[in-house]
Amino acid sequence: MEYGFDREPTKKADRAAYWNDQILKARRFEENWRERAEGIVQRYRDDNVNRFERETRMNIFHSNVDTLKSALYFKTPKPKVSRRFKTNDPIGRTIAEVVERGLQYQLDIYDFDNAVKKAIEDMLIVGRGAIRLRYDPVLVTGEPERIPVTVEPITGIGEVAPGQMGEVQVAQRLLDPDGNEVDQENVKQDSRGMFIEGDPVEFIGEQSITCEHVNWSDLTISPARCWEDVKWIAFRHLLSRQDLVDYYGTQGEQIPLTYRSTEMSDYQDNPEPDMAEVYEIWDKRSGKQIFVATSFNEILEDFDDPYNLDGFWPMPEPLYAVSTTDTTLPVPELFIYEDQIFELDLITQRIAALTEALKRRGVYDASFQELIRLSDADDNEFIPVDNMAMLQAGGGLANVMQEAPLDNLIRALTALYQSRQIVIETIYEITGISDIMRGQSASRETATAQRIKGQFGAMRLVNRQRTIEKFLDKIMQLKAELLVENLEPTLLEKMTAIAIPPEVVAVMRDDRLRSYRISVDTEESSAIDSAMDQKNRTEFLTATVQFLQSVGPLVSSGALGFDQAKQMLLFAARAFPGARELEESLEAIQPPQPQANPADKLVEVEAAKVQAQTAQAQADAQVKVARLDLDRQKAETDAAIKQQKLEIDAAKIVTG
Repeated sequence: MEYGFDREPTKKADRAAYWNDQILKARRFEENWRERAEGIVQRYRDDNVNRFERETRMNIFHSNVDTLKSALYFKTPKPKVSRRFKTNDPIGRTIAEVVERGLQYQLDIYDFDNAVKKAIEDMLIVGRGAIRLRYDPVLVTGEPERIPVTVEPITGIGEVAPGQMGEVQVAQRLLDPDGNEVDQENVKQDSRGMFIEGDPVEFIGEQSITCEHVNWSDLTISPARCWEDVKWIAFRHLLSRQDLVDYYGTQGEQIPLTYRSTEMSDYQDNPEPDMAEVYEIWDKRSGKQIFVATSFNEILEDFDDPYNLDGFWPMPEPLYAVSTTDTTLPVPELFIYEDQIFELDLITQRIAALTEALKRRGVYDASFQELIRLSDADDNEFIPVDNMAMLQAGGGLANVMQEAPLDNLIRALTALYQSRQIVIETIYEITGISDIMRGQSASRETATAQRIKGQFGAMRLVNRQRTIEKFLDKIMQLKAELLVENLEPTLLEKMTAIAIPPEVVAVMRDDRLRSYRISVDTEESSAIDSAMDQKNRTEFLTATVQFLQSVGPLVSSGALGFDQAKQMLLFAARAFPGARELEESLEAIQPPQPQANPADKLVEVEAAKVQAQTAQAQADAQVKVARLDLDRQKAETDAAIKQQKLEIDAAKIVTG
């Protein structure tokens, strides 16, 4: 199947008609699913029949959805932000901590659980669940702007000295920074000088990044084979006339009301439309956010990419109950076991019919009219009979009153209950809901058997759990992008209690979190995962203690090397989920230093003393040798001087 729509026209007058046509085509493409989804929702609520004329049925679908909701999502996950590459980067560590604390603050303040639970519920009921993100800055009006005023003198011709004329200041005027003259009456003055008040200054007071559940009926996606091929998405908003005027001014008064709200339909047979359908379109091809209203020939609003996200979409890929590779059209899970549901309803209706027929009925001899009261008699009540002798002669009650047989009805009911249970078990097999998940187990089962059943029962849901984990990861990544791009550093500091210097802000916004891994701690996001995690941690600690007790003596005696023992511990640890976090700590373990006994310590002290004495003796000997060498050199020098003096004296005698 090929999907292809014409591109958005360039003429402004044709754009609204184009987008209304695109939305109409996409909703027609989803029409069959939407009609069946409405019926499934009614089935889940059990409100599609008159409560006084309803057919008896067993709403196991509602029970399955509630069970799976609790199994797939249990509690709010914790965001985890880490550097992608473990380098010595103080700025990187600060950014990771700031983003993680900022995300945690957003989860604590704003309702995250409710949006996720509703999205999962939509997925389980109608086949698709979605969440969008919103960045909402709150503009606060502050004090009026302070505009400085300067004084400019006005010169003219006048007497500058007795008998002399020249330019002198004859007046002055007040000017704003643009050189425009200011009325003296509007000028104020304080310690900083003269000024006038401008418009009130607007600044961002609060900033929030919220997750919003998108109802399945309000989301429209351009037909595509996969999420990567989607060209545009549209969110439907139902607005009253007052809402239209508040948002779009006089233009809002012209928008036709084409939608009948549910509240009006409940009280009136033919209510007039009281709402307008406005679609918020995110077009990936043009990078624009566009607002259009059905049956209105003008674009209401048109913005360039408001969030500047890497993936453009303000939402992750929706959750799908049944995914295929040829279309993004949802498939409700109920379709998979719809035949079994029909069979279950049929059996339940037959059980109800036989139960209704299972009444005490019979015939009696009309001669004994008193017997008609027998069926209504209270305990220990006896009914008087006018002709007791005739009754006894006729063989008593057994002969004058006979009840219709009920054995066949009871056997039929028993068989129907057995058949229904078989159908129920078949549905549980299809959906992967084990008895342990439903809080049911046989009394004869041991705790170990129940634990093993729980583990294998949970394996059926692992793929779904991982899908939801990826969904939550993507939400956190989008929240982190919006957080670093839009939130003011001062607000981030208040959220995180971390001082954020300018260089950290610069790197954080320039990097766009490409060097960071953002995920959620999903080990506590589901009840099954939480229980499994506790069990795994206990088993890991128990196994570690047993290993150290067994291997420790071997390492101490030298029979087993320390490095070999550490590798054995790492090998065992990697088999446990979540042990990766401990690998760095385990690898950093160093062998213990041997402790010397007191005798060895005494020997070391004595040896040190002997070594010190030896060194001192050697030093003294070297000093003595040096002194002898100096004395020898001095004696040789004195002898040379004497010899030279004798030679001089001899020379004087000869020359004399």
